[in-house]
Amino acid sequence: MPELRFPGFEGEWEEKKLGEFCEFNNGINAKKEQYGMGRKFINVLDILNNNFITYENIIGKVSVPENVEKNNKVEFGDLVFLRSSETREDVGLCNVYLDKNYALYGGFIIRGKKVSDYNPIFLKEALNIPKKRYEIGSAAGGSTRFNVSQDILRKINVKFPPIEEQQKIGDLFSKLDRQIELEEQKLELLQQQKKGYMQKIFSQELRFKDENGNDYPEWENKFIKDIFIFENNRRKPITSSLREKGLYPYYGATGIIDYVKDYLFNNEERLLIGEDGAKWGQFETSSFIANGQYWVNNHAHVVKSNDHNLFFMNYYLNFKELRAFVTGNAPAKLTHANLCNINFKIPCLTEQDKVSALLKSIDNKMNNQMNRIELLKERKKGLLQKMFV
Repeated sequence: MPELRFPGFEGEWEEKKLGEFCEFNNGINAKKEQYGMGRKFINVLDILNNNFITYENIIGKVSVPENVEKNNKVEFGDLVFLRSSETREDVGLCNVYLDKNYALYGGFIIRGKKVSDYNPIFLKEALNIPKKRYEIGSAAGGSTRFNVSQDILRKINVKFPPIEEQQKIGDLFSKLDRQIELEEQKLELLQQQKKGYMQKIFSQELRFKDENGNDYPEWENKFIKDIFIFENNRRKPITSSLREKGLYPYYGATGIIDYVKDYLFNNEERLLIGEDGAKWGQFETSSFIANGQYWVNNHAHVVKSNDHNLFFMNYYLNFKELRAFVTGNAPAKLTHANLCNINFKIPCLTEQDKVSALLKSIDNKMNNQMNRIELLKERKKGLLQKMFV
């Protein structure tokens, strides 16, 4: 019996094999030249990135003969599973197709063709609760890559309430998923807004004015070596086996990678720029701000500035395409010498402050939105634990 039920429903749920409700088949393995045209087909990312799948949100297309298309239709209410994955956590993950316009499906997918009555959202959620995920993942074969078979899925036991109760549970989670989706769309709009502002600001299409409505001075060309004071001599790597776990962030090239028992920097705000193992493309995290008490290893340059806004420079570095300054590939590296010779057009400090304040305000909105999404996901997680057996 589930811990939480809708009023008016009583009695035990009935345990049945998944094979009583679905017929299972593997998907299409087409030739390279067949992709990119024809009918949309469901693949791995469509399962991973959607609460439910519709024809519109499917990414890929494939062109196949009529007889192949006929035998590989995914229709409303059908289930789709990840047949193969690099991790046990993802193998056998289930999603559901909710569109009257049929799609096809790829070779890394198993289709569960609906042959008996069930609520699709209910069954998808029932198969993705932690207990079922563990059961399916444990049954998967493989060592470097894990695979689940049609037979494994066919034999999975699922407890079913009456179809009316399934419908109510499905409707509840459908509404929750829709709410999460809407909040994620709001977050995406904020992310696009921030990118738009950055493009206009750093191309100088958008300029700020002073309190009297006058233009600020023209931006000046400066090299990194003239903007920052380097403190790379203060950073210190600790191999993972020697790190003592603690409360203080341990920073590497891409951000916090661990927490340790001690710190090197004590309430000193610094800009950290990835030296190796980072990403340096436009709108990627080439740099980030560190403050409070923290440790930095030797994979990030540590800089400060007495006459430039560190947040402004952080936004600028993450906007700028820096890969041309990176050398090597095992790993790629943004050396101290190359970093010093990168040049920027820089506004006066007051305009830097205004740019930073605007972009930080959008960041705050994005953080609040991410918190809202996380709360909704936690609510869904709690309901899943209480409403399924």
